[in-house]
Amino acid sequence: MGRPKTIEDHELLEVARRVFRQHGHTATTRDVAKAAGITQTVLYQRFKTKDDLFYAALTRHVPDVAALLDLDSSLEPRVYLAAFAARVKDHFIGVMPSILSLAAHPRYGKEMLGKVHQFNRVGDILPVLRLRLQSWQQAGRIKPIDDYSFLAAFLHALSSMAMVEVLSGQVVTPTKPEEMQPMVNLFWDGLAPLAAPKATDSGKADKR
Repeated sequence: MGRPKTIEDHELLEVARRVFRQHGHTATTRDVAKAAGITQTVLYQRFKTKDDLFYAALTRHVPDVAALLDLDSSLEPRVYLAAFAARVKDHFIGVMPSILSLAAHPRYGKEMLGKVHQFNRVGDILPVLRLRLQSWQQAGRIKPIDDYSFLAAFLHALSSMAMVEVLSGQVVTPTKPEEMQPMVNLFWDGLAPLAAPKATDSGKADKR
């Protein structure tokens, strides 16, 4: 009769993720086994190679994006964007250590260049905000814009902020929406609805 499992697979992967995030791909299976309280023999019964364990551990983070972005759609656009930005930046902070560890791996580095968005879930996040922008445009709450260009710049800014915080070692989460308001204000100039033309003394619209 085989030795019973002393740790569930998802628990083992969580331990491995912490070890690899802390030490990078130079961490050994011995390090992971010790941290998990199991033998290397048990570890290799579940993962054939260190690379298999490394990749599985660092790509298992799958947040519930629907819950992440479950915000009140009736919020004023700038308030909504600040709340959205706070949640998405914290999400990027959560996945950034895994992305950086994978990108630094001699085997997975090149592969990661084409898969970063797969792991930071931008492909799931972008459509949510795009629909919100389109609904605001239709309601006249923002001016017509190239929504894809706005989204690319907005999400890139959040990802960059997350990476800087992770690399600096000064991560503080959760981020408060009001902390994101200054950044949102900078982007708002490209969204704010056009003001109605001022009337001149002659009653005609001033087109200057």
